Amino acid sequence: MYTKNQFQLLKDFADKNDALFDLGITTTDSFTGEIGEFIACQHFKLHKSGRSNKAVDGIAPNGERYQIKSKVVSTSSFSHTISNLQPDLFDKLVLVYFDIHYNLLKMLVIPVSEIPESVFRITKSNISKFESIDRVKMPLKFQKALTDFAKSFTALQENGIIRSRRIVGDIGEFYACKKLDLIISENQTEKGIDARHPNGLTFEVKTRWVYESDRRISEVRRLNNLVGKTADYLIVVTLDRCFECSGMWIIPMKNIANPKSASLKIINSTPGVKNIIPSKISWLQNRESFQGFDTVISKRQTNKTIAKRRPRPVKPKQVPLPLIPVEENNEISIEQIIIAAVLIALGLLVAVII
Repeated sequence: MYTKNQFQLLKDFADKNDALFDLGITTTDSFTGEIGEFIACQHFKLHKSGRSNKAVDGIAPNGERYQIKSKVVSTSSFSHTISNLQPDLFDKLVLVYFDIHYNLLKMLVIPVSEIPESVFRITKSNISKFESIDRVKMPLKFQKALTDFAKSFTALQENGIIRSRRIVGDIGEFYACKKLDLIISENQTEKGIDARHPNGLTFEVKTRWVYESDRRISEVRRLNNLVGKTADYLIVVTLDRCFECSGMWIIPMKNIANPKSASLKIINSTPGVKNIIPSKISWLQNRESFQGFDTVISKRQTNKTIAKRRPRPVKPKQVPLPLIPVEENNEISIEQIIIAAVLIALGLLVAVII
């Protein structure tokens, strides 16, 4: 699906990402967020929290709790809206801004007293009131690893491999759309619809980077945010270390029993799962082979009750009568008048003779 050159760029990106992992900079595929957390924790000497603590990313020696948010910006504007905050669970919010090459532009430190609600906005009018840090000290090997990672990422963008910083998600959507002739949804406000088929079906695509490593226990990988989704089908895509597709499945969204706590293993147990690309992962099963959307659509239609229509009576075809030209009608009328006049004259003549 990708060209030979594109696959080589993906392999190079995997190598650069492993270098970040080996240095302890990243542990997942949320690259921007984890790079920001690493830099903030290094600068403020924070102990990095476990992944289960969503509201707190690092804890200072004095016990202060930090939440860290990161953003890549392509302009000099630092206006930013942060939502879903839980200000009662942390003491300081740190915003880390990078340029497109992951060079640090600015860190803002915002005390929780300035965050009364779950939504907080950085604007031109309030940015100057917060502590700002423009430079941080970092060992050369860390800076070089980040620079190499940024260059590899830029190469993926320039070669049309990814559309955003959701690298794993973009690659999975690419595979799914190429394999099934889907159209990627460009509507960013339509949550839960990643692609559409020309026949009207809608799809959410979940992609997981699954391979043997020390990053995580792959078998319990979650498929988050499936609650209340309206797509007709969920497509699950798995990628190997070099971002080649190692399996693809299609699942009717309505068949997912527990969308709140779904994991990759729903592939093995959910009714109606079909294989699009065979599994190369030992603990993810091959299911019945997907035969195309005609099969899927026909099965969806059998569940609907279609009212029978009464046959309409067929009316006999009426043949229109030929029209008599007006001139012809006039000729007949004159003849009749002449005949009538002659008969009347003869009648009068006979009466006179008698």
